[in-house]
Amino acid sequence: MDLLTESKASGPMVAFLWMLILGFIIAFVLAFSVGANDVANSFGTAVGSGVVTLRQACILASIFETVGSVLLGAKVSETIRKGLIDVEMYNSTQELLMAGSISAMFGE
Repeated sequence: MDLLTESKASGPMVAFLWMLILGFIIAFVLAFSVGANDVANSFGTAVGSGVVTLRQACILASIFETVGSVLLGAKVSETIRKGLIDVEMYNSTQELLMAGSISAMFGE
């Protein structure tokens, strides 16, 4: 088998791998910025008054933001998948759904 035939045999979505990678990068940046905003709102007063040091606030925030995303991330994804959009409409054009999702994240 030559390389051209082998790449086609690996699936039609291989051509859209760049969209998946770009989506992960954009999602990471969005999650980081939203988490940083949440932490600033939650710990700003405590750090400002001196009850908690900045180092303690960073450690506590890292722990609780991670625990929150692990425990609630699946429910958020399920709500988006089942409650907001009908993914069955995109069975024939999955790359359109992927491009739309990345465009929506990029527009944030």
